[in-house]
Amino acid sequence: MQAAIPDTDANILLVQEPPLLDGTPPTLDDFYCFLSHKEACGTVTDMRKNAFKSTSVISDPHTDFLVLSLTLHSKDRKSPTINIANCYNRLQNCNWRTRDQPTHSLNALFHEIFVLADLVTGDMNQHHPRWETGRQPSQWAQNLPDIYNVANFHLANTPNTLTSYTINNNRPAVLDLTFFNQDQIIVSNWHTHLEQKALDHTAISYQA
Repeated sequence: MQAAIPDTDANILLVQEPPLLDGTPPTLDDFYCFLSHKEACGTVTDMRKNAFKSTSVISDPHTDFLVLSLTLHSKDRKSPTINIANCYNRLQNCNWRTRDQPTHSLNALFHEIFVLADLVTGDMNQHHPRWETGRQPSQWAQNLPDIYNVANFHLANTPNTLTSYTINNNRPAVLDLTFFNQDQIIVSNWHTHLEQKALDHTAISYQA
């Protein structure tokens, strides 16, 4: 992963489906590493050292998501905080033939995530015309617009900007999504780079 990530001035690296070496993700120079879970973790969040005044995990341990609370350095001596959720929807036990049960791993957890976080980002593995025109919605895709609209979140992605590419004969698609609480996030201060699906990571840099 060290070699795959290009030089960047991002302070936060959000990784989904992390590459694992001996059961742990590779370390990155100048970054602290936060795992969503010690076993079978679905996400890894790397924080640049000294970029934030403090960082703490505020979500219960879960293989598929992690929510961090960041205390920002502030020039006016205030201590603003922002909560960021890094998610991976692994589609556990999904029966694509019967499609009779909402078996997506995050289906029952999205509500909790949007309550805890100011910004939610990750590999959602959901197709929907809201972010990719002309695509039929996945069976549970409508859950996301329903939940983030009620929670006063907005989609940060530019529609039809691909985030995954041809792998195992799958067609390119928009699967990696970022949602923000407009009351808490100034969009112009966030720079989001959605990288190739083979690496599956989102790099975010916050300018205080």
